[in-house]
Amino acid sequence: MLFLFVDGLGLGGALSDLFPLLLELSPHPLDATLGVEGLPQSGTGQTALLTGENAAKLLGHHQGPFPSPRLRPLLRKSLYAWAKGRGLKVLHANAYRPEYLRRATEGKRLLLSAFAQAARISGLPLLPLGHPLALPPGFWEDPYGAGAQAAALARGFDLVVLEYWALDLAAHRHPESLPDRFRELTLFLQGFLAEGGLLLLASDHGNAEEPWHPRHTLNPVPLVYTGEAPPPPRDLTGVFPWLRTIIASKTNKSDRNT
Repeated sequence: MLFLFVDGLGLGGALSDLFPLLLELSPHPLDATLGVEGLPQSGTGQTALLTGENAAKLLGHHQGPFPSPRLRPLLRKSLYAWAKGRGLKVLHANAYRPEYLRRATEGKRLLLSAFAQAARISGLPLLPLGHPLALPPGFWEDPYGAGAQAAALARGFDLVVLEYWALDLAAHRHPESLPDRFRELTLFLQGFLAEGGLLLLASDHGNAEEPWHPRHTLNPVPLVYTGEAPPPPRDLTGVFPWLRTIIASKTNKSDRNT
């Protein structure tokens, strides 16, 4: 399975024009506000996705872009840690520039996303650009081929996680480039799905679906899963327990067939 996390993608706005493929996949809406006033943010939203805990309510506010030290204890019990604890093969597939990792990890603040922090805490490596098991997190020269490569990786692991953060970056800083980013993401998904890959797609907050401003939104975010699944959750905190049920069911079936 590929868990494609798409940073900054909400349902609504101009999405039907910008990203029609997503709507063809019948996304289920997830509440990203988590019952806390203000605009949802990446640090708390991603932590909620990965742990099932309402990180925004714990802090009393939405917080981003990186999880604060108060949230790190939650990340010790993330999807990554749970999957590894079950003996599953897990890959955090993002490729990182070595100079970026040095800046992100050697300063006073840990400038890593919740996904990267959770992977690191659970003992998974943060792979460098050029590693055969790593994919750049966007801006692919051949997006369709990158999707096919992700499908090949997913066949070799129980769970592959890839963060696509280029959409949120474009929405904040270069909104004129959003059509290119949506086109890139569409081609990536087409390449992945053409190989028969099993896809989970989710986001942490809205942003790029409203390209006429650079702010996050209150829109629900999409949840897509292309396999058989129990009824989907209502908000970000329900994704981890829901996904845990799916993975446990799949691995139990696999164990019975061996």
